[in-house]
Amino acid sequence: MRRYLGVYALIVVLPVLAAAAVLATLTRHAGPATHTTGPAAGAGAGAGVGGVQPYQLLVAAAVVAGAAALGGAVARRCGQPAVVGELLAGLALGPSLLGACAPRAQQWLFPAPVLPHLDTLAQLGVVFFMFLVGAEVPSGTLRTRGPAGLVIGHASIAVPFLAGLLMAWWLHGRYPPAHTGRTAYLLFVALSFSITAFPVLARVLSERRLLHTPVGVTGLTAAGVGDATAWGLLAVVIALVRGTSLTAACLAVVFVTAFALVMWTAVAPLVARAVARAEQGRLSADAVCAALVCLILLSALATDRMGVHAIFGAFMAGVVMPRTSPLIGELRSRIQGVTVWLLLPLFFVSVGLNTQLRALDGAAAWAACALITVVAVTAKMAGAGAAALATGGHTRREALALGAMMNCRGLTELVVLSLGVQLGVLDDRLFAMFVCMALVTTAMTGPLLHRLLPVPQGPPPEDRRDRLPDAKEMDRHAPQR
Repeated sequence: MRRYLGVYALIVVLPVLAAAAVLATLTRHAGPATHTTGPAAGAGAGAGVGGVQPYQLLVAAAVVAGAAALGGAVARRCGQPAVVGELLAGLALGPSLLGACAPRAQQWLFPAPVLPHLDTLAQLGVVFFMFLVGAEVPSGTLRTRGPAGLVIGHASIAVPFLAGLLMAWWLHGRYPPAHTGRTAYLLFVALSFSITAFPVLARVLSERRLLHTPVGVTGLTAAGVGDATAWGLLAVVIALVRGTSLTAACLAVVFVTAFALVMWTAVAPLVARAVARAEQGRLSADAVCAALVCLILLSALATDRMGVHAIFGAFMAGVVMPRTSPLIGELRSRIQGVTVWLLLPLFFVSVGLNTQLRALDGAAAWAACALITVVAVTAKMAGAGAAALATGGHTRREALALGAMMNCRGLTELVVLSLGVQLGVLDDRLFAMFVCMALVTTAMTGPLLHRLLPVPQGPPPEDRRDRLPDAKEMDRHAPQR
């Protein structure tokens, strides 16, 4: 434990203190922050909602679902997570490809009155996706690999955050925000460097048969710790952006913290009791599942009204679900179906319609995009890898593999970036750069693990009570993003 504390102080606390000093220095001469909610999320957010024919919405949804399924299938055949192909399909349907090659066809497929409806469905998909993420955050692994996972998970946030803060200062002079102050901009961009996608990593480790190995369990635990920490930090940043004053931002954080405590201490036992009674036949299983869906939506509404974002409430609703309950597994499976096959593909198209690769219209813009990607990869690999080596018990290849795991960003990064557009922090050029970074870092994970870690031979170990899901279960239940 003394060694863990020493490593934590060196690789987590020191970068955090350095980031605080850098932030204070960079914002010392900044003018007063301008807080605003910025433009609405999603392509065509300002378009009217009248005059939509049912067939237009059905045609658009069918094209999106088909393109996403095709892109995901091609990505899996190439050894990549489905999210890579689905994001590429969304980019292909946007102005970067279809809009450039056949603008009339794109306007017919996605007329302006339809876009707000598609975006509403996409945001609902993100809410349910965050519930699935919360329900997948490992609880049993925290007991077996907790100290190492905590140090590695926080190191994979602290070091990229410091590097991202320095990059944000450099980017601010070239791509300044139009709707927010400097402090919020610096914090949001720095946090965008720190994200790890737990669901995508779980799927990659399942396909590589690494879920039950010591390094795989450590990586998944670190990703779970990092996810929970990053969402907490994002809540603080969003409160700062949306708050009209520092007091309002602090109140929003206090409200969300109190909400999380109530969910963990009061709601979780009630949910466990209701689920147990339903599994015993003393309550209607359908009624309990309907109530849990209402809990997801009301939790999302609560945090949205608190001035943070709906995704935090949905995430907490997933966290309080019993991990070993067959009824919860069935509920997750039902929610996953419509979310993964329809609602999330609509989100990818929303991202694609917002991503203007043509906005990167010069060598300087593409060079900045490459620099963002290099810094993001280096900081993640260095922070997590150094922590893994310093805590002991890992070889250099395993330490690099853990860095590669933490470098996986996936759909979680896209959700954060979309919030940046919604809040007015990111403009078209910076949004396109970070989308490219998210795509590259996600695609790197599988090939890097293939080179660094051999595929285990033989059957996986016997299941434990709090075991992680196997590949078939991941296909049925996990969000696969």
